[in-house]
Amino acid sequence: MKRAVIFILGIGLWSACGIEPVSHQSYAVTFRVLPDSLPDNGQVFITGNQDLLGNWSSGATALLPQPDGSWRRTFSFPSGTNLEYKFTRGSWRTEAVDAAGLEYPNFSLTVDRDTVVNIVIPCWRDRWAGITVLSAARLANKAGRIELFENWRYHPGDDLAWADPAYDDSAWAEANTQLPPGEPPPGGWPGIGWFRLHLQVDSSLQHVPLAFIMSHIGASEVYLDGKLLYRYGSVEQPGSPERAYLERNPRHIIFNDTNHLLAVRYSNTSTAFFTASGVNGGFGILLGGLDDFIANRTAQVRLMSIYQIVFSVVPLTLALIHLLLFLFYPPARENLFYAICLIGFAGISFFSFYPALTGEVSQYVWSQRLELLSLMLAICFGLLTLYSRGYERLPRQYLLILLVAAILLVVVWIYPGLANLLVLYGFLIVASLELLRVILRFYAQNRRESWLIGVGFVGLICGIAYQLLVNAGLLPPPFGDGVVYVYGVLVLSIATSINLALDFARSHRRLLEQERSAREQEIQHRLLEADVARKTRELEEARKLQLSMLPKELPEVPGLEIAVYMQTASEVGGDYYDFRHDADGTLTVVVGDATGHGTRAGIMVALIKSLFNTMGNTFFLPDFFQHCTRSIRKMNFGNLYMALLLARFRGGQMTVSAAGMPPALIYRKQSHAVEELLIKGLPLGGPEGYAYQQKQVKLHPGDTVLLMSDGYSELFNDRNEIFDDDRVKAAFREAAAGSPREIIAHLNRVGDHWRNGRRTEDDITFVVLKVTSSSPSQITR
Repeated sequence: MKRAVIFILGIGLWSACGIEPVSHQSYAVTFRVLPDSLPDNGQVFITGNQDLLGNWSSGATALLPQPDGSWRRTFSFPSGTNLEYKFTRGSWRTEAVDAAGLEYPNFSLTVDRDTVVNIVIPCWRDRWAGITVLSAARLANKAGRIELFENWRYHPGDDLAWADPAYDDSAWAEANTQLPPGEPPPGGWPGIGWFRLHLQVDSSLQHVPLAFIMSHIGASEVYLDGKLLYRYGSVEQPGSPERAYLERNPRHIIFNDTNHLLAVRYSNTSTAFFTASGVNGGFGILLGGLDDFIANRTAQVRLMSIYQIVFSVVPLTLALIHLLLFLFYPPARENLFYAICLIGFAGISFFSFYPALTGEVSQYVWSQRLELLSLMLAICFGLLTLYSRGYERLPRQYLLILLVAAILLVVVWIYPGLANLLVLYGFLIVASLELLRVILRFYAQNRRESWLIGVGFVGLICGIAYQLLVNAGLLPPPFGDGVVYVYGVLVLSIATSINLALDFARSHRRLLEQERSAREQEIQHRLLEADVARKTRELEEARKLQLSMLPKELPEVPGLEIAVYMQTASEVGGDYYDFRHDADGTLTVVVGDATGHGTRAGIMVALIKSLFNTMGNTFFLPDFFQHCTRSIRKMNFGNLYMALLLARFRGGQMTVSAAGMPPALIYRKQSHAVEELLIKGLPLGGPEGYAYQQKQVKLHPGDTVLLMSDGYSELFNDRNEIFDDDRVKAAFREAAAGSPREIIAHLNRVGDHWRNGRRTEDDITFVVLKVTSSSPSQITR
């Protein structure tokens, strides 16, 4: 169960992080760019469809300046990689253009050898002095999306006459419509102003419906050739605040001839607040293929809606379950704390995706604040959940974390600036480290049942780390979605819920077991006294019978040193061993294990001993097994069976056949390795005609053979862990160089240490044979 859950969560994190297999054969690709002009302190950047190229982030991957005035950088890509790329000076406003001012189509290259790519850049988009041109070729070169960045003329104030195409705006200054922080427009920004852009539309785009996207956090009116085209929000009179609106759905625009004027009446009285927070206070316009934009927006809304529902409903459902668990059993306060934590997680997911589905700027701002509140709620009550499981009283550092969280909440709520967000990320890292410390404390206390929380914690940390890398532009968002950490939230929510559910189930099982045990003990106590005397007499008689069937002394075989050991788990066990030393020097060893214990097991052992004494020298060992099965079935023992192993030693060889017994182990002196001789077969007493097998191996001086029943490999310790075959082989290898008695003593010491006081639940039998000469069992008696 544990491995399956880890595997599933591991696959989820692997997919979420976007990890892909990497080819081992790679080639070096060098990009050498020679710009005809470059501003002072300007840099050249490459961007493209690969992680090393920034995944189309315009300012992520810089080239390095060279003494000859060129810029270059070398990357390594797997063979067969298809590269698409462009060049900028750090943003799409400064994209490389040709001599006619037209953006280049995507450069492309298929990597099949070491390559040097030389590119000459005649100009940059922001330095091109020509009129803004719209054409089908430019739209194709820009992958179906044209940003209207340049050539905007600006005038502060408000006058509807400025929408008229005949108005002379030659005295207006050029300005950046986005009003970025630190770049106020010429003449200042009084809260309202007009922007005008003269366009030249190629015949290839005339009478063609284009998508029109207006992005801003204020309000605007858009005029085309003097006619009102669209209103976004409500522009009020100067001095009055506007009703801001962000339209996320594409609208359309049609240009019917060559020359056009696009005028924008824009109002944003809160520009100072937004620029102080590191947010652009202006607007941006994007044109593109209408069908593509509609399809993309439809897919985005559908995807964001699904994400919002899934990542919100799952934590809310789990929160309801844990809240009910708390109501049914109030002492388990961790269920209440975790229910509140899950409500916080649901809020994080809901408000993270909400901005993509709304156009009201005020709702967008409030969603960010409520997302922050949900985040603090999830962190504080998540820690409280862990503390309630591992501490009798709250540690002091929790009060400090709670105080810092409250202060950060107030500060970022009022001033949601970039610097404050960085401080918030720092707080998240500190809180994550505290989560990690508590998890490690659980492990130090041997509370292994909390391993699932550790898995969920790893998922959350991966999600937060990936989110920070996405925000920094170092990695692309998976599935095209910039909200990444919610995947970590989902992993932690499910993992912790499973852990708490398992803990509740364990407690419930313990209560049921205690109740059932109490009833059984009462019944057993009444029956025990009447049964003890009878069993004592029967077991004593059976024990004497069993001991009488074991060899009184070990055979003395030239070339072999032998030692045996048997420990019964009850008064009468089902284990059995015996020897047959024939006149020709052949030694046959039998080790068996009857199912169960007690008198019936003793009877089975007596039957097998009788058959071994009469037929143990059978040439083909499986024939002996067939005869035993027939005899057992005639006895009508019911569900009583006998596992048996026969080993015959003669002429430096060992012949082995087995019926349901553990493998024979052979220590090779020359290589110091332990070989496992596994022969599969049904226990005796099962279906007749089963095809048992036998195997032969060569033995050399110093080699040691260990034959045993399964009681040793199935020892359990106080943590309910099984000893298993690998530990048996390791223990045997450690002492195999000693005498058989020393080997048995070492095996018992290792087993006792493993049990750590836990009683044995099955018989344990060892037969150890060490080869002391080159031809054991060749000398006859």
